Amino acid sequence: MRFVLHGEISEEVRAALIAAGHGCYALEEVPEDVAELLGELGKRQWDLMTVDGEFVRQIYERKVAFGGVVVQILGGAENVVERLFERYPRLTGRRLYMVTRSRVKIRQLPGANER
Repeated sequence: MRFVLHGEISEEVRAALIAAGHGCYALEEVPEDVAELLGELGKRQWDLMTVDGEFVRQIYERKVAFGGVVVQILGGAENVVERLFERYPRLTGRRLYMVTRSRVKIRQLPGANER
């Protein structure tokens, strides 16, 4: 998988993603608008990993459809990458994976039923 890291994500998470064989990317100019950012990621077929709860809230409030995966790290969870891929070896598109210290929760993203 290829992730854009959004927000203050630790270097350990980046290193763990690379060690697990995933790509980590950064956009030169990150659009502030949720729909623009997810549209850009969709064009490139990249997924998103974020610590920004406000950003995730805006996805649902504005009902922004996104065909990729969004991973939200909650509460400074440690071993995020290991926990996520141990529990779910293959992530499904159009889903939000919320990783906490003790578990991984999944929600459908807006537009998940529209194909």
